[in-house]
Amino acid sequence: MTNRKTVLAALAALALLASPALAGAGGNGHSNGGGHSGGNGNGNGGAHGNSGAAHGKSSSARGQVAKATRDATTTVDTKTKVSSLPKEKNLHAKLGRLNSLQRNVDAYMNSKSRKFAALQAFVTQSAKAKVAQTQLDALNSQLDALTSLTPDQIAAMTPEEQAALPGQISALQDQIDAQQEVVDAAAVGTDPAALDAALTDMANKPVDAEVTAWAQGVLAGKIDETAAAMQPTP
Repeated sequence: MTNRKTVLAALAALALLASPALAGAGGNGHSNGGGHSGGNGNGNGGAHGNSGAAHGKSSSARGQVAKATRDATTTVDTKTKVSSLPKEKNLHAKLGRLNSLQRNVDAYMNSKSRKFAALQAFVTQSAKAKVAQTQLDALNSQLDALTSLTPDQIAAMTPEEQAALPGQISALQDQIDAQQEVVDAAAVGTDPAALDAALTDMANKPVDAEVTAWAQGVLAGKIDETAAAMQPTP
């Protein structure tokens, strides 16, 4: 938040910005009031002087406004940066051994650490579940495409294609049922309770909600990478 000195400086600068306009108005009145040529000359000279003074004050005021703005911005940025540092530092201090979850995916797959074994199993099983779900989604998309055919689309098929359509739908449904069983089996050991147990097994410090949320974010990327490596090559 901007401090009181910054606000006062900004108000003073705005007042100075307004004063040249008032000074200019007074100078013009004096010049017009003179009825003689000499009087007009003096009036013009006074106007030029006032104009120069106004220009100087205006430049000074703009400089003070800009400085006040910079001071206010600096104050906010500094407070923001400073306040964010302790929180991040405290989180990593709380993580302890769990900081090593940021290792690359090859280290996840090939680790021989007993402390890491439960998390390694969680990531591997979660990746298998993700691959199984992807395959199930593909089968469901195929079934949707067949069952959503319009009468006109079916009429455009050959008699052989029309005759084969019910069998294709039935076969796809059987594959979907079988794949659903694979998905259900792969999901075992990937629930929140399994993750909590794996984190607790590896951690050397208490695992609270903040630590768990951080671990979930990190592990999501590792699971995606592991699943991508498991996908069959086209």
